[in-house]
Amino acid sequence: MKLPGFIPAELRELASFVPASGWDAVEWRPLLAAMRAMSLQLVTGRGVSTLSRVTGEAAGKGITLVRDLDQGVPLAEVSTSRQRKQLGNALLAFYFGQWLVDDGLFLDLRPSRFAAEGNALLYQPNGLWIQLRPEFRSGMLALYRSFYNADDAAFEAALRQMGMLRPELDDAASEELKGLLRTHFGMDQRAQHFRIEEFRESFDDLFRFFVAHDYKLHSDFVFVGFYLITLYLALEALGEPLDTRAICSRALG
Repeated sequence: MKLPGFIPAELRELASFVPASGWDAVEWRPLLAAMRAMSLQLVTGRGVSTLSRVTGEAAGKGITLVRDLDQGVPLAEVSTSRQRKQLGNALLAFYFGQWLVDDGLFLDLRPSRFAAEGNALLYQPNGLWIQLRPEFRSGMLALYRSFYNADDAAFEAALRQMGMLRPELDDAASEELKGLLRTHFGMDQRAQHFRIEEFRESFDDLFRFFVAHDYKLHSDFVFVGFYLITLYLALEALGEPLDTRAICSRALG
C-alpha cells in the first residue's frame, strides 16, 4: 500500500507494521484525514503543550513530561535490571493511564522519546497524538478492566461497543476473534516479556481475520495498534518482564 507523500517518516514506520493485505480491512477516508491532521501536528507542535499539561496531571508518580531529554540518560544506557524494571513499570502505567484522559493520548512511546533520571522516567511527547471517539476509548477501558476482573461478559460487551465483535459472526468466528484479541492485547499476564516480533505476528493474524470477514475498521483501531507498537518497542528495549495484570489494575481500578 502506497501512502500519500504528506505522511512523515514517523507515521510511515508505524504503518509498515500493517500487513499489505490488511489495508483492505480499513476505512480509508477517516484514516487519511486523521493522518493528515497528525502530520500537521508533527510539524507545528499543535496541541502538544496543552495535552502535556492535562496528561502530566494524570500521569501519576514515576514519569514526568518534559520539553527535552537533555538531563536524562537514554534507556539503552540504563545498566541495572532493577532500574530497568522500575522504568518499565512506570512506562506501562503511563500507557494505561492515558486511556483515562478525555482530551487525547500521545501515541509515540518509542525509546527515543524517553530518558531515565534515576528511577524516574522522562517523556518528551510530540505531535503524534489523537483524540479517539469517546465510545472507542471507553470501550478500550472496559476491555482492559475486563481482563483483570476475569469478566468474559464485560469483555464481549466492550468488543461490541467498539464494533469489533459484530452480530453477524457465528459462534466459531466470535471465539476465534476473542482469542486473537486476547493474544494481541496480552494484558492478562503476571510476567510478560514484550517482544515486537510477537506483537507483529498477532497483528498479522488479526488483520487476516478482518479481511476474511469483510471488516472495514475505523482509523481508531489502527492508531491504537500504532500506540501498542511503540509501547512494545520501548518495553523491549528495557527487556524486563512486567506484571501487566497488576499494573493495569492499579492504573484503571
